[in-house]
Amino acid sequence: MKSILIPITLFLCLSLIHCGALNLENERVHTHKLSDEMHYHDTNGDNLFEHNVEYDHEAFLGKSEAEKFKSLTPEESKERLGKLIGKIDRNHDSFITENELRIWIRQQHRLDLQKESDKKWKKVNPNQNQYLTFDELIENTIGGIETWSEEEKENRKDLYNSYLKMMERNKKRFKAADFDADGKLSRTEYSDFLHPEESKTMREIVIDETIEDLDSNGDGVVSLEEFILDLKKSVMEEEAEPEWIKVEIENFKLFRDKNKDGVLDREEVNEWILPSDYDHSLNEAKHLIFEADENKVSLF
Repeated sequence: MKSILIPITLFLCLSLIHCGALNLENERVHTHKLSDEMHYHDTNGDNLFEHNVEYDHEAFLGKSEAEKFKSLTPEESKERLGKLIGKIDRNHDSFITENELRIWIRQQHRLDLQKESDKKWKKVNPNQNQYLTFDELIENTIGGIETWSEEEKENRKDLYNSYLKMMERNKKRFKAADFDADGKLSRTEYSDFLHPEESKTMREIVIDETIEDLDSNGDGVVSLEEFILDLKKSVMEEEAEPEWIKVEIENFKLFRDKNKDGVLDREEVNEWILPSDYDHSLNEAKHLIFEADENKVSLF
């Protein structure tokens, strides 16, 4: 791997420009997420997407640590960053390589996932048993079907149907995460249930859920029309079609629909949402190094 070096002093220099001032279990997983923030967003509604430094803060520091930094003074932030930099610089040569930064970002991401899993494990498993059954999972998340009266099922049909769909999705994901097929989840298996995009054994369920959500006619593939319909769910009715939707449509035609048959099959959906040749941590490391080199300052 190419070795790109960043002097520690550059990494710390003006690093506090921003810092000082500053689910239901059925949710579909599209891809790995280093941050809940959007990396680029249209802040003014002018279809011009601007870089969101909060994404980089979370990716570099981890969610909880990034939140703590918002309340620190520039001096306090610089002191804490200095301690972090010492951990990133694995060979202690006063330079940070691309690979050292990639490893650090990946570690923070895994730590964030671990913290979230620990928090939710306590919620769904209040007695802190060694294993979690499906009934316990449902009881402590969406509630068992017995919580619905016949009157509620009739008067709130749409909501009840959504509940049934949610229940079915949880069953499928639970079964996929139950690696040893013993009918219950261990702590590790629950992490796979919660974050299937992070587990090699859960790839098929991620593809299943994506196709189920987009495939409105039930033919097992995602057409361009279905793809566009899903994109537009995030756009207000009175809002003009954003430029990014046009870009995504072109990407569908040029890159995602590899065999040019007008639809995305399972293999193409897999390459779209879980590309085998894309490392999110490495990409973020490259981005941070590029920005630091371009601006002669760190983004942090």
